Amino acid sequence: MRLFIPALILSALLLVGCSKPWTNADIPNKQRSEAQFERDSVDCEVISGEKYPLDQRRQQALYESCMIDKGWLKRDGSGIPFNTKKK
Repeated sequence: MRLFIPALILSALLLVGCSKPWTNADIPNKQRSEAQFERDSVDCEVISGEKYPLDQRRQQALYESCMIDKGWLKRDGSGIPFNTKKK
């Protein structure tokens, strides 16, 4: 747990510092979108980190699934959003 909190904070800072690869069409206001992204991202990181504390691959998969469930769409490198919702 001692290492989990600093790692979580570091990963949150890295996600916020980069151009985010996620978009949410339900939040057109950029400032609100960024604030909501931060909250949702940290929430999903905590959920995935607690469920799979030693498996980064599963953490990433659960994180992405969590973000999609919260209404976020992942973009590819060109900025085009993927519609990755489960069918």
